[in-house]
Amino acid sequence: MNKISSSQLFTLLLGVKMFSLICSVQSSNAEQMAGAALSAAFQILAAIPMIALYRQNKFSLSKEILFGKAGKLLYALYFIIWGAVSFGNLWGVTKSVYFPIDSSLTGTVILAAVSIYAASLGLKSVSRYSTVMLGFIILSVAVMILGAYPKADLSNFVPQASASGILKHGIRDFCSSGELVMLFILLDSANGNREKSTYHFFIWKLVLTEIICAIEITVLGRIMNIAEYPFFTAGAFSQPFSIQRADSLYMIVFTMLCVMTVTLQLVLSSSLIREVFPELKYTGVISAVFMAGLSAAIRMMSLNIFPVMGILIIILAVIIPLIMFIRRKIGNEKNTASGIAADSAERVQS
Repeated sequence: MNKISSSQLFTLLLGVKMFSLICSVQSSNAEQMAGAALSAAFQILAAIPMIALYRQNKFSLSKEILFGKAGKLLYALYFIIWGAVSFGNLWGVTKSVYFPIDSSLTGTVILAAVSIYAASLGLKSVSRYSTVMLGFIILSVAVMILGAYPKADLSNFVPQASASGILKHGIRDFCSSGELVMLFILLDSANGNREKSTYHFFIWKLVLTEIICAIEITVLGRIMNIAEYPFFTAGAFSQPFSIQRADSLYMIVFTMLCVMTVTLQLVLSSSLIREVFPELKYTGVISAVFMAGLSAAIRMMSLNIFPVMGILIIILAVIIPLIMFIRRKIGNEKNTASGIAADSAERVQS
């Protein structure tokens, strides 16, 4: 994969998170907001072994990944499943929210074609695209805040939360944060201060989540319980302009983030597959076909893959990096001990 800067690492991850927030069907409340903060703390702890690994001298993920080729295929499988979820989000939004495409299938085909082409340009291309998307994210959130301010009713916010409820929402948020897995892979391609960008991402991810939740709660109130996609419903109720509705801006941001997210998943999955099977051609097309096919199967069979995604995130973003860090640290200590022993032996002989 191409090299990216640490700032591009930040914009890529934040763009992917914003897409998941837009597509969320969960109703916001005080427990969810507290759970998001708890989840952010867990994620920072989970990222420490990753960062510690990349701090070490001559560490190479492609050479030292746990389980070798099988490990690479496991990560590729995760990105394909996540890509299928992204396609599913596109289908869900186009059916529930006004979208200038009559057929969800047409939208999926167009998205797949654009993403395949964008993925063929490599990681550097999508990372530059993410920098532009950061501006659109800031603009859309600013417009939503501007429209929500005069319509917000603080009485809609009920600060009732139980410890069990906060823990439940925290675990759910953690198990839906695929950016952790993406972070582990992208750190291998990032230059500059990767640690600083990682922590900045977690901070701004939490800020973005809390802002959107607060807007949804205070603007929608009880209406949120019947809203299929609270973000778009809150956007419809938060119109800062008297002449032009802001819905089109949110749809543009949604579409562009969808392209960016799927493209990034294609880039990561196809590059990992190519490392395992270097002679295999059209890995991007193959990954896209699997994503679209799996997404269709999930929708037709009404499968709930959230538990699977959660388990994979824990394995790929927590357990494997931690094992790799411990294994490498033990190996370094053994090498240091053997080096000291060799030096001592040479001194005795001399």
